[in-house]
Amino acid sequence: MKYIIDTDPGIDDAVAIVMAMKNKLNIIGFTLASGNIPLDKSINNLKIIEDFMESNIPIFKGKTINKSSATAEYAHGKDGLGYAVFPENKTRRVEKQSAEEFIIKASKKYKDDLTLICLGPLTNLAGAIKMDPTLPKRLKKIIIMSATYNPESTEVYKEFNILVDPKAAKIVYEAPFEEIKAITHEIGVKAFIEKDYMENLKHSDDKISRFISIIGEKYIEFSFDHYGTIGLQAPDPITIASILDPSIVSFSPFKIEISTEGNTRGESYATPCENSHIYLSTDFNLDKFRELFKNTFK
Repeated sequence: MKYIIDTDPGIDDAVAIVMAMKNKLNIIGFTLASGNIPLDKSINNLKIIEDFMESNIPIFKGKTINKSSATAEYAHGKDGLGYAVFPENKTRRVEKQSAEEFIIKASKKYKDDLTLICLGPLTNLAGAIKMDPTLPKRLKKIIIMSATYNPESTEVYKEFNILVDPKAAKIVYEAPFEEIKAITHEIGVKAFIEKDYMENLKHSDDKISRFISIIGEKYIEFSFDHYGTIGLQAPDPITIASILDPSIVSFSPFKIEISTEGNTRGESYATPCENSHIYLSTDFNLDKFRELFKNTFK
C-alpha cells in the first residue's frame, strides 16, 4: 500500500511523520495544509523533518485557509516545533503541482493501492473532491485524525481539525468513500507517552530520537496544562500507529454531522449506527501503542 500524508506539521504531526518514516511506511508524497500553524511554516517544518530523516519525498503545497481561521501556536509554539528554532530551509523545493492535483493524479495512478492519511484540517482533500467529484470512487480509503465522541458528556467539543475548516470536513464526511476511519479527539487525549521516557530520549544515541524529545517539550507542557496529562499526548502518532498495527485501535460505524455556521460552527455530532462507511475509534490498547512508540524512538 502507498500513502499520502496530508499534514499541518506542528509537534504531534512531526512525531507521527517520523514514526511513519522510521517504520518504512511507503509514503509517496506530503500535502501541506495550514492549521496548527500557517501554511508557510508547515512547509518549512516538513523540510526540516525531511532533512533530519535524509529523505526526498515530494512536497505539495495546499491552499491557505482564510486568516480568520484558528491556529494552535499555544500548543505547538510560534514556529510549530515547540521551543526548537530552525532557520528557514531554502534548499529543498516544493513541487509545482498543487496538493489537490497531486491527490487526484495519485488516485488515478494507484487506485486501490493508495490510502490518504489526514493529520490536519481537511482543506486539501475537500478541494480535491470539488476539483474531481469522482475522486471517492478511486481513493476508497482514508484515515483522519478528526471528530469527537464522548458518550459520557452532553457538551459538544469542537475538535480542532474540524473547527479550522468545518466546510471542508463536511464535504469529506459526506463524500461517498468506501471507508473513512477517524481517530477521535478523545482517543488522542488518552494516547500519551510518559514524560520521563520523553525526557530520557534527550540522551539517546539516535539523533532522530533526540529531535523528538526536544520538540516534544512544549507539547508536554500543553498536555498537562489543558488535560492534566503527565506526558506527550499523541493524537497524530496514534493515527499512524493504527495503520502500522491495526490491532492497536478499535473502530465502530458512526454517522457524522458537522455544523458550518453560527455559534455551533465547528461542532461535530457522532451517532452510532449499524450501516456506515464512517468508522470512529472507540477504544485502543495503550500498552501496544507505547511499545510501538518505544521501539521506534529509543
